Amino acid sequence: MNPKPWLALTLVSLVASCGGAASPPGATAKAQPAAAQKALERRETVFDPWVGTIDRAKGVQSTVDEQAAEQRRKIEEATR
Repeated sequence: MNPKPWLALTLVSLVASCGGAASPPGATAKAQPAAAQKALERRETVFDPWVGTIDRAKGVQSTVDEQAAEQRRKIEEATR
């Protein structure tokens, strides 16, 4: 028995099974309500704790920047 036809058939079936049956992203976005879209868009990952830490650090940095600007303003007023 010749293995070439079986090999070709196997490769074709593997490629066909990898084909996406999912609908295009634009089609699902229109068919679902906004709450369901957000649930689909945001999935939890292993990086979420680090992302949360980065977000908290950015919040702290903005607080420090605001306090520094306020301190500079007070110093400017005091020197006038």
